[in-house]
Amino acid sequence: MAGNLKKFVNPRFIKTIDLALMKPLLARHEGKYKGFSVDQLDQEEDAAREALEKLLTGAEDSYPEGLRGDLHRIAELGDARGLEIIQAQAARQGVDLFPDMKTGDEDSPNKAHDPKHIAVRVFLEHPDLFDAAADHMAMLTADRLHEYAGRERGVAIDLTEDKVEAFRTTVAALFRDAFLGDYCRVGDYDDDDEINLVVSHGSMVSTMPVVEGQVERVISVRQISHAVLRYSENTGMLRMARIRKAHQPEIAELFASIILDRPGFFDGDDAQDLYTLRPVELAGPGFAFDTAYDPLIDKVLIIEAAADLMAPGKKGYPRVVRTLRSRDLGGDALQHFGSTPVSFGGAWRLGELVFRILFKGDGRRQPQVTVKLRPPGVVQFRRTQHEARVMKLIERNGLMNDRDDFEVVDAAE
Repeated sequence: MAGNLKKFVNPRFIKTIDLALMKPLLARHEGKYKGFSVDQLDQEEDAAREALEKLLTGAEDSYPEGLRGDLHRIAELGDARGLEIIQAQAARQGVDLFPDMKTGDEDSPNKAHDPKHIAVRVFLEHPDLFDAAADHMAMLTADRLHEYAGRERGVAIDLTEDKVEAFRTTVAALFRDAFLGDYCRVGDYDDDDEINLVVSHGSMVSTMPVVEGQVERVISVRQISHAVLRYSENTGMLRMARIRKAHQPEIAELFASIILDRPGFFDGDDAQDLYTLRPVELAGPGFAFDTAYDPLIDKVLIIEAAADLMAPGKKGYPRVVRTLRSRDLGGDALQHFGSTPVSFGGAWRLGELVFRILFKGDGRRQPQVTVKLRPPGVVQFRRTQHEARVMKLIERNGLMNDRDDFEVVDAAE
């Protein structure tokens, strides 16, 4: 992230940023600078920008830690994609972003319309909107979700501020012990039948070398990480991203006991037995996805597959002794197994499948999503507006375990 920060506060930014915006941003950390005072921005513009350049182009550890954190957060939203998310969140909240910035001449460039400048201004003037946009960015970029199935479907959430704060306090203690940092914030968002929680917290301190002139120095950086939790009331599924595997069961239980008021809700034997590639194994190399039910899907290409040779291991549990991987961007990855020793009816099993879904669209570039499916509990793809279609494709082709079977077994027991 340090490299990204230097790219953000580049010479163009320093020469064009509104000093009236930078002053309140820097004033948030007044008294913590080395050889710099916020009052220096009150000088003539050339002198003020020279002082700003000396501060921002120096070693990153010359910044106060709080300013470094502010700039990292602003940089995450200071591009075209971040601007789009900010505008979408503003529309959702009914906020008219800077009516004074709008001009009658749309072709006239205005530095105040630059995404970096808008990100700074929103950070200062609309902190709640900025937090929501940052959380939404985290939800969009969470591409690998670990899922837990609850014991029931249709369990609704009565989400209150007290519950969110109780969850934040408990998770903050967990992350404080793990990452040795105190910062923790939780944002909660409704999306149809889904509840989304984004937990922003400090990650581990990392060190990296930087160059000042002909001298190399080592600086320390603590970045902000975003853990994502998504719960569907209809299905009883909890999806988590950017959470250490060791922490996932504990956080799932905290969600169940605090947010749902249902301790043990995700403790079922089938909680992470969610996906299967058995239909693909039965069909063999000729398997093809059925997309006839969805007119917006153009085609599905199977571009990678991993076949595992299983053998008895310790205590009789099977273990992988050999893996063959087939990759073909043309969509024939499975078919290549036909000329190998792989036979899914015997000791071989299909351990992983990667497929690319191409959607019909009017643009020059065809919309597409690449999905990695690894039973029993991993489905990985970059979250987009097509997410519901991706999950429906998996379900309609029999690659999702029917949890109603487990419920029948539980009832019988």
